[in-house]
Amino acid sequence: MQKMKFNVKAQSEGVTVKAQAGKHEVVLDESAQMGGKDLGPNPLQNILVSLASCENVTGHIVAREMKFDLQGLSFNVTGEFDPRGFMGDPEVCPYFETVTVEATVTTSESEERIKELKEKVEARCPVYTMLKGANVEMIDNWTKA
Repeated sequence: MQKMKFNVKAQSEGVTVKAQAGKHEVVLDESAQMGGKDLGPNPLQNILVSLASCENVTGHIVAREMKFDLQGLSFNVTGEFDPRGFMGDPEVCPYFETVTVEATVTTSESEERIKELKEKVEARCPVYTMLKGANVEMIDNWTKA
């Protein structure tokens, strides 16, 4: 299989970034408190959205392969970081230290099959494995709806 390549073009207006991702425009910003106009999520929120989206896509692909009755997935994702690293303290990690994923699976499948789906998603999801590879503590709870 050939490698895939992604490209994003971005233009800044102060702390606001308007990016072109394929045919889609994405706006990332900060709150007024951080000097932004609050026109979109901030970059860290966007990572959490990307994680939920990537786990969702991966979950649907894996479920199809497993012949798993996946009727729906919903996510509540929380990231925690110490802002001192962002503010320049070299002793503090400037990105998420912990990310918690609460996934709710709508299915007729057993808890054991849900666990199998979760493990396969965590092993294959590009965003999840990237965070894990950066030594972000990942806390995952997948429950049946």
